[in-house]
Amino acid sequence: MIVFDLNQNDSEALLRHVEEFKPSTDDPREDARLRDALLELKEALVSHLEDASTPVAPKPERRI
Repeated sequence: MIVFDLNQNDSEALLRHVEEFKPSTDDPREDARLRDALLELKEALVSHLEDASTPVAPKPERRI
């Protein structure tokens, strides 16, 4: 699992780069591994951005 501590602008910039990057090594197996890793990174970034846009409900005040 990937956990990010990025602000929204940085997350969106990284996501754009992940989406645009195309592996082009001379090794098809390495390209496939890199595509898989980038897909995982993209999914984690999308999830991070969705979580960041969801308002967090305030915790109820505890009184003693």
